Amino acid sequence: MSQIECGRGHLYDPAVHPVCPYCNGGQKITVASAGRTAPLSGTPVTAAQKTAPLSGTSVTAPQRTAPLSGISVTAPQKTAPPRGYGAPPPEPVPTAPPSPGISVTAANKTVGMMQSQMGFDPVVGWLACVAGPSKGKSYTVRGGINSIGRSERMDIVVTGDLKISAENHAKISYSEKHNRFNLLPGEGRNIVYLNDEEVFTPMPLQAYDIIDFGETKLLFVPLCGERFTWKAEESDGAV
Repeated sequence: MSQIECGRGHLYDPAVHPVCPYCNGGQKITVASAGRTAPLSGTPVTAAQKTAPLSGTSVTAPQRTAPLSGISVTAPQKTAPPRGYGAPPPEPVPTAPPSPGISVTAANKTVGMMQSQMGFDPVVGWLACVAGPSKGKSYTVRGGINSIGRSERMDIVVTGDLKISAENHAKISYSEKHNRFNLLPGEGRNIVYLNDEEVFTPMPLQAYDIIDFGETKLLFVPLCGERFTWKAEESDGAV
């Protein structure tokens, strides 16, 4: 059977109840004007409070969300500042001065002794590529230790040969104190050869020696040696 609605908005089955059982039964059910659906409990839902709160605390307009604890967040202080905010910056920690004979630039990069004494980094020899992808190119060798690799951060950058490690595949050193060159093995996967001999320890480097690694061969041409040193040039001004 279909249900009908009484004058007060109650729905009932006339085949079961001749009159509205809600009006005559004395049940306390109140329907607000804002909606026709009866509430789940006996608490009326008025226009000022359309949704029953989850607890006994009513949420008013100034505080739409109940705080997680008993601490309310007001407008002047919405978020707590981070620890140390507003504190004066710490004083810089003094560092020890560099050792004698070593100059440190503004970028905190250590330079060689020859560069520190002469004001620039002088050339002490060259490498000429005689075989490989960079054939015909030349590279400058300077005092101290020269790192060889494909990376732009190396002292001697050999490009085009993928069998050469990006950094520190081999190293060439020049000692101003003893006026001599050495070839040192680096950290590369492929073996470095000096005149077809494997290099596993520092080996003396002489004029026109061939350094071989990957697909590249480099011919060594020294400037400093028995006939010339920058130290002698500084002392008497003659070669």
